Amino acid sequence: MTFFLSHILRKVPQRVVPTLAVLGLALLPPIAQSDCEIPVIHEHEALIRLALECNGSQQALNARWRSQQYRTEAAGRLDDPKLMLGVAPQTFGDERLDDGYIIELSQPLPWPGVLSLRKQAANARADAWQAHLQQGQVNLAKQLRLAYAQWQYHRQLQSINERHQALWQEFIAVVRAKYASGTSTKSAVLQATHEHHLLKQEAIELKAMIERDISELKRLGNLREQTRIDIANNELPLTRLEPEYWHTLLANLDQQPLMEGLTAERQQKTHELSLAEKDRYPTFNVMARYNSLWMNDEQRWVVGVGFNLPFDFGKRQSRENSLRAEQLALRWQQQDLRVQLREMLMQTHSHWQQAKSVSALYQKELLPLSRENLTTARDEYQSGSGGFLSLLTAQRQLLSTERMAQQAMRDQFAQFSQLLAAAGVVFESELADTERYKVNSPERTRVEKIKETYEGKQHD
Repeated sequence: MTFFLSHILRKVPQRVVPTLAVLGLALLPPIAQSDCEIPVIHEHEALIRLALECNGSQQALNARWRSQQYRTEAAGRLDDPKLMLGVAPQTFGDERLDDGYIIELSQPLPWPGVLSLRKQAANARADAWQAHLQQGQVNLAKQLRLAYAQWQYHRQLQSINERHQALWQEFIAVVRAKYASGTSTKSAVLQATHEHHLLKQEAIELKAMIERDISELKRLGNLREQTRIDIANNELPLTRLEPEYWHTLLANLDQQPLMEGLTAERQQKTHELSLAEKDRYPTFNVMARYNSLWMNDEQRWVVGVGFNLPFDFGKRQSRENSLRAEQLALRWQQQDLRVQLREMLMQTHSHWQQAKSVSALYQKELLPLSRENLTTARDEYQSGSGGFLSLLTAQRQLLSTERMAQQAMRDQFAQFSQLLAAAGVVFESELADTERYKVNSPERTRVEKIKETYEGKQHD
């Protein structure tokens, strides 16, 4: 909705914008609230899309970007003309003299090219804000995925807890039967009951954790209290990254939002430096004056041109040197950021591969082994060839293995979320967007890609 409104406002005449802005203060909150009042959310990607529209911080970035767009429209315009009115009071009421007055109209005119440079500098500032907006989307999507992974992890632990409570109810019946027959001890009955109670305590804690996880998801998405997050599948997906996508991400670090934000700032400083250099040339002021105090009509009209004398080159040189130093700082900052992004991408990719391998080990080897061990220990205990301690150890081993398996599954999803954020990606589907990545193509930046995305939503 905000993207659609910004598209409409760009076509409104500038003199109407202030009125619409006042009306917008009353209109925008109900619209935003209507968009965010979704009763049920069934899919985690839909939760991310909704959060991008409803999150307060994200909407603040979007509003600042639109604000800079309006400033861009005003930056390339001339300063307002000036009107001067003067009167000679002592001439009024004197029949010997005509009423005396002076009217002067003047218009400041900058040196040729200054208006264009001002607009280009404002455009660069808008591009920087748009890069901040996209980076905000990347960060918000990462936070939501991490919170979603934690929520699903706790839901899985809750399922594991329920299964093991049922197991201990079964074991307690077996242990009591063996105790009644004299083939087991009372301590075995007490230990089995104790293990069951520990699982009940964990169930209370997990229920509270799940409530807090849902609260965090609602906070990030700016959702209503009544909104239900009802995702039936509580298993996290197994993530994957095609090799060609990985090489593309490494080759296109300059198209990440953080890099494009610095690129826009460098362009802004370049335009500001050009403006500072043009400040060495005079600015003009054309004027037309009518003075009724002159007796002859031919003398009453005066036209002329005024201009400043930029003799103080010292202050202008200092301003130019300051801008050059800022350009140098941004260039070094961009070089340092490029290295940081590259190594962060490498590190998150390594963490993700590690988590995937550990998760696969649990699923293929450790979990089947622990389940088989518990089945064997239970059968041996029931037949009398095995002791209660072996059964207790096998159950604890399976419980620990299942918890660690779910932790590994959570970690591989969380690390993939970190990888997407390190790549400057909001949705996983962007990885397959080959048009998004055109190496060494400065005419097609990520900011332009964002504009196309917004315009596509507006047309829809």
